[in-house]
Amino acid sequence: MKSPIRISPPVTIGLIAICLVTAFFSVLRGFLAPETRLLLEAIVLITLLIIALLASLIALINGIRVLIFKSLRLNRQQVGGQMIFVVLILFILTAFLLGSQWSAHTPPIIGVDGKPLSGSIAVLEKVKLGGTDQWVIIRGHDIHKPVLLFLSGGPGGSEAGRVLRFNSELEKHFVVVIWEQRGCGKSYPAYYPPASLTVDQYVSDLIELTDWLRQRFEEEKIYLVGHSWGTIIGVRAVQARPDLFHAYVGTAQMVNLRQTDQMIYDIVLSHAQKIGDSAFVNTLQKQGRPPYFGKSPIQPYATLFGREYAWFEVPRIRSEDYRQNGDAILLMLKQPEYGWLDRVYYLLGLMNTFNRVYPQLQEMDFRVDAARLKVPVYLIQGRHDMNNPSPLPEEYFEALQAPLKQMFHFEESGHGMIWQEADLFHDLMVNTVLAETYPR
Repeated sequence: MKSPIRISPPVTIGLIAICLVTAFFSVLRGFLAPETRLLLEAIVLITLLIIALLASLIALINGIRVLIFKSLRLNRQQVGGQMIFVVLILFILTAFLLGSQWSAHTPPIIGVDGKPLSGSIAVLEKVKLGGTDQWVIIRGHDIHKPVLLFLSGGPGGSEAGRVLRFNSELEKHFVVVIWEQRGCGKSYPAYYPPASLTVDQYVSDLIELTDWLRQRFEEEKIYLVGHSWGTIIGVRAVQARPDLFHAYVGTAQMVNLRQTDQMIYDIVLSHAQKIGDSAFVNTLQKQGRPPYFGKSPIQPYATLFGREYAWFEVPRIRSEDYRQNGDAILLMLKQPEYGWLDRVYYLLGLMNTFNRVYPQLQEMDFRVDAARLKVPVYLIQGRHDMNNPSPLPEEYFEALQAPLKQMFHFEESGHGMIWQEADLFHDLMVNTVLAETYPR
């Protein structure tokens, strides 16, 4: 009589864990609230990482002891079993991460009957741009509406979470496309090779994406909305191919980064001296006026911009909704479009991509380099934006030649005006931009 097949305890645990991971991502996850899902996934992920680390250390220590002290009761078979357990935990961890990536999605647009709205679109798609895979989030109530492409600030950042949270009203009037740029968020792997992260390459990617969208939705032109860093590549793309765009909307329009950052430095230093914060005065004086270069320029810039935001913008945020729900990192953690690898990519992009791209921007001056655009231009500035103070955008607007140009100041917001005063932004996009520039 043949003896029954015996499955070792580690293998049994592994099989059960794989079944649970599969059931969670394929079935159970959809029934959980976003906050509950995030908390549960974070607990599981951290637990697996801790177990993997501790088990690896124990197996390594015991392996060394067996090799050095032959008389120990531990034997190679026991150490081998421990290593199998480590491999099993790592396998489960990998399955968990892959499951979170596989289940990433953008939720359907729901009609009044509680079902996906007929004629709507809500997809997360991978597109080949500049020879690399990059991602877009596409959402709209009607696929026949004009296409609006949103360009996040940065470089290295993704503001998809804020657009999805605060600007969903635009989905009723446009097919809204949020591009995860190379080296950012879901498209962080396109960071490699790092030498490809040039302004020219971003502009080329943007034009290629625009052509793809025109073909996909059978539109002759699209709308382009840029925020902060996104306004730099937005202006450059409009310069190169004005035939592709109905209009360009620059929110927190960048003009000359060197001059802007030096202006911020002077304002923050003066305030620190005025309130007697000698420690921060010393910090600023030690790092000097921008621009900053070197291996990690993000560190001095983060020091400067972080204090600017805390002192001048946070106290002036009027929107309670934005104050409570506007943190970009918390929104990124909650959004279903991201798996856990994407969340790691997001953080890597904030550091590595910024360090690579920002030093390249120090010689630009759109008052000289882009004083003429051949499409209608709308510039939006937050009255309390101290990350991009108004004088330079206003000077650019005065110098700009365009078929149609308008500038708007949002009186109760700062750098994130399109989220802090979202209703005003939506009204402007629909009743001004769309009304004036979309062919009927």
